[in-house]
Amino acid sequence: MARASEARRPAVQADAQPAESTVPAANAQIHRRRLLDQLAVSPRPRLIAVQGPAGYGKTVLLRQYCERRAAAGDKVAWVRMDAHSADPAEFLRLLCEAAVSLLRPRVTRARDENGSRPSTIQDFVRALRHAGGPVVIVVDNFEVAASVEIGGVLAQAVRALPDGAQLCVGTRALPGSMLTRLQIDDGTLMISDGDLCFRAAETMEFFSEFRDLRPEDIAEIHDRTNGWPAALQGFRLCLRRGGRYRATAFAGKGMTPELIDFLAAEMFGALEPAMQELLLQLGVPDKLSAGLVEHLTGTADGTARLAEVERAGLFLSRTDLDGTWFRFHNLFRQFLVARAATLMAPDELRRRHRSVAQWYAEHGYREDAIQHALHAGDLEQAAALMLAVIDRLVAQERLGLIERYVEQLPTETLLRHEALVNAAIIAYGFRRAFDKADALIDLHRRQLDRDGAGAAAIGVHNVSRLFVLAAQDRIEELGETAVECAAQLAERRGFKYAVTFNSRAMLMVGRAEYEDARGLLLQARPLHDEDGSLFGQAYQEAIYSMSLSAQGRIDDAVRGLATALKRTEEQAYGSISAGAVIAAYQASGCYEQNRIADAEMLIRDYAQLAEQQTIVDAVATMLLTSARIAHGQGRRAEAEETVERVLYLGYKYALTRLIIYARAELARQATFDGELEHAAKWLSELPPEWTDTPGEMLMFHAGEAEACTITYARYLIHAGRHAHAARLLVSEIRRARLRHRRRRELKLHILLAIAQQEAGDANLAGRSMLDALEIGAAGGFVRSFLDERQMLLGLLKSLRASLAQLPRVAGPDPAVLHLDRLLREAGETGTAGEGQPADPDLAELIASLSEKERRLLRFLANGLSNKDLSDRLSVSTNTVKWHLRNIFEKLQIKNRVQAIALARRFGLID
Repeated sequence: MARASEARRPAVQADAQPAESTVPAANAQIHRRRLLDQLAVSPRPRLIAVQGPAGYGKTVLLRQYCERRAAAGDKVAWVRMDAHSADPAEFLRLLCEAAVSLLRPRVTRARDENGSRPSTIQDFVRALRHAGGPVVIVVDNFEVAASVEIGGVLAQAVRALPDGAQLCVGTRALPGSMLTRLQIDDGTLMISDGDLCFRAAETMEFFSEFRDLRPEDIAEIHDRTNGWPAALQGFRLCLRRGGRYRATAFAGKGMTPELIDFLAAEMFGALEPAMQELLLQLGVPDKLSAGLVEHLTGTADGTARLAEVERAGLFLSRTDLDGTWFRFHNLFRQFLVARAATLMAPDELRRRHRSVAQWYAEHGYREDAIQHALHAGDLEQAAALMLAVIDRLVAQERLGLIERYVEQLPTETLLRHEALVNAAIIAYGFRRAFDKADALIDLHRRQLDRDGAGAAAIGVHNVSRLFVLAAQDRIEELGETAVECAAQLAERRGFKYAVTFNSRAMLMVGRAEYEDARGLLLQARPLHDEDGSLFGQAYQEAIYSMSLSAQGRIDDAVRGLATALKRTEEQAYGSISAGAVIAAYQASGCYEQNRIADAEMLIRDYAQLAEQQTIVDAVATMLLTSARIAHGQGRRAEAEETVERVLYLGYKYALTRLIIYARAELARQATFDGELEHAAKWLSELPPEWTDTPGEMLMFHAGEAEACTITYARYLIHAGRHAHAARLLVSEIRRARLRHRRRRELKLHILLAIAQQEAGDANLAGRSMLDALEIGAAGGFVRSFLDERQMLLGLLKSLRASLAQLPRVAGPDPAVLHLDRLLREAGETGTAGEGQPADPDLAELIASLSEKERRLLRFLANGLSNKDLSDRLSVSTNTVKWHLRNIFEKLQIKNRVQAIALARRFGLID
């Protein structure tokens, strides 16, 4: 049996001492000086990416780099990714264990899958700071984790690295978008497969042990392999067998899969039968430790057996700095697995997988055990192991791992375990595998009905349905199901019950029932905190912010989101999409405040995460904000490509609202670009209900201030159809006021002011713009104004010039201050002050107005013409003109816009 002290060592260790033994030994007997010199650039890049296919010597190079750094006194840690590391929670755990090990060199710790609070980016950074001095952390085999989610974590980790710290990544592949982002932001040094290939001189040095091998023979090997290190090692091992095998070794033409198989078979065939059997045993698990080797072989010294294989040069390498864990090179292990399948009976191979699963499970490595139990065909054992970790996997949003596990279980096995079914439904839903989610929901509900399950079990089932309904954007059904679900749940507490509050609140926000929504969300908050559910907390905060933004409280919303994101990033061990949903709305808020750099940082870190597994509104909000930034900065192709991405997602997952938002946004871009025919085309493809009766529909953050009526009205203005636009906008303003949608009302007022100005009615335009400025000042809106560009800027400058002639009033006018802010942020300088000094007290001038004049002023502020005023007051137009002249003289002003501004300031009008 294995020794527990060895078996429970982690897969990450570091040693701060500058001894060569602290770094896994490289089997290749050639020092990659050329590449090491390339890595030794100054200043050191924050990230080194060594990328190339299997067998290109990535790990060897990184080990030699670590040896050089350790010899210089730098601290070194090593992380080896495997199939179970392919999610943010496990990736962060490994990074943090590596960083912590720098503080406690060569101290082993037991694996604790159910330990205390998991690791965060902040934990990682704090440990690096405490370690001090130059530090390098290597992440090898990164390709198994090169997902969007982990790419976001990597980007954040690289940006957060303290001075003197460096990350190195060894990977077969690195997504282009990820690499581009990292290179732009952090100066990544890239070593590619072309760099990794041996040069001719290096190949000569590599084969220098064969004194009788002619230079032209070595040159031929070099040409056949193109300098591929793994193939060169294969040739070297074949050649060591003696001259009679050389003709066979040179057989074939070029570096082909057949040659790879041949080289592996040649190496394997030359081994003693005992070594062959050992390799076939050790090739079953993905990673090995001395204790596991003892368990598999029944020998007393697993360390010696591993050393024996390592000395033979059989592609076995250490995966940590402490020499606790080992693995075969991917290509060679694939050969061993394939050879075992041909040489062993299926039952024997299953028995070996069962043995590996047993050892992993006994020593606390349940996740590693699950896959081997599945390979062994022990489905119930695999299910039992999954049940032990499933709640943690859901809480950490390790949805891809859940999906991978459950897909290997037969449906009948899955349905026997309620927790696994519900976890699978959640994973399928939020990863947008809607067909699978719906089918499993249907099967599970039928089984519950057959079994006569009680309300509580059905309630838990319905909680999992809520996740799918939210992901499918079926918001009305989501709210109705949440009410039903809340009544069914046995416990009125915890994450599941809190999810029902989130779901009901989402529907209420869509219906503009903001106070009721916030009341539910405040009840949900302590329940999410109680269960430590960052996922639930994030959606609660996001929905809360939607209600604030809709009521015109952008500044309040952004402050709350910033606090929530900071807390999430402090605690987010795996809930990376929890941060994404918050970041989507925070990016939109920062953009609205004209904090473009802050918005771009949030988009860069979280946009792809939001796209992967957040609700429709968050996806649209994030991507449309990105598109508007790009379009506003003149990057039209990028803006269009981003919107087309929204359109693609809408079609791919049958998410109608994404399709509509994308079409409206393309119409918006075309309108600003003066391409009115294209704008009309996109608008014509919108469903009639989205332009004819938008006030009757559910309305959420991504669309309330643009799609679709507002987009259509802007098009009408740019097309010269000002009266049509004004009628549409006035009608929508009434609806927005009734629903207390202040954010929407603001945008409607802005466009109405532009329509009135373009129609030649400066007085009405001024009144509408003052209404917009009042909302904008209270909430902190900037881009809603500036995005309208020159049409809006001309109106603002004209209005400011008019207001500059007003007598100064005690205390600032928030609307005028906001107007000045907008002009400054638009790059306009030298704007006028608050007003000119007044001889008499202005309050006395207002008090001098008669009641009839005050009444006339109120009507004037509502935009009535002289004819309308005469009809309303039952006097002639000449009498109206006479009264207006008196009002202007008493107030020492010159026009209607100034009269409206003073009337607003002194509370004579609403």
